[in-house]
Amino acid sequence: MKRMDKPFEVISESVPNHAEAMEFMEKLYTVATPKAVYSEPVEVGEYKVITASEVHVMKGFGYGGGGGTAPSPKVEEDQEDSKQEPGIGYGGGGGGGGTATARPVAVIEIGPHGVRVEPIVDPTKIAIAFFTTIISIFAMGSKMKRANRR
Repeated sequence: MKRMDKPFEVISESVPNHAEAMEFMEKLYTVATPKAVYSEPVEVGEYKVITASEVHVMKGFGYGGGGGTAPSPKVEEDQEDSKQEPGIGYGGGGGGGGTATARPVAVIEIGPHGVRVEPIVDPTKIAIAFFTTIISIFAMGSKMKRANRR
């Protein structure tokens, strides 16, 4: 299994056949390992600090098929020079894609007084959730007022 040195290398590759599609999937699976979730410990004095991350891997691929038409029958059976049209065939391929994302969610501190886990709060996510809730409340209130008027 090949190690992925650049995180976005997987995204830019094409998937021309089944063997390469399977190799692509293996690369995405290698992202979701304990090393992706927990960082290497960093020592600062008597303390060791480890970052814990949330990892999401999404993937998918598919392949097509083919078909065709049978040769056309002769125009008239009694004419020997009438030509039979050949059949027509066609085929299709497939492809795939995926992505992997990670974000830190906690810091694990190991020191002389024990182990302490500190969550990492994402203020952007909290603000987005707050404003989405406020907008939803006003939208629902507006719909309820319109429904009462009818």
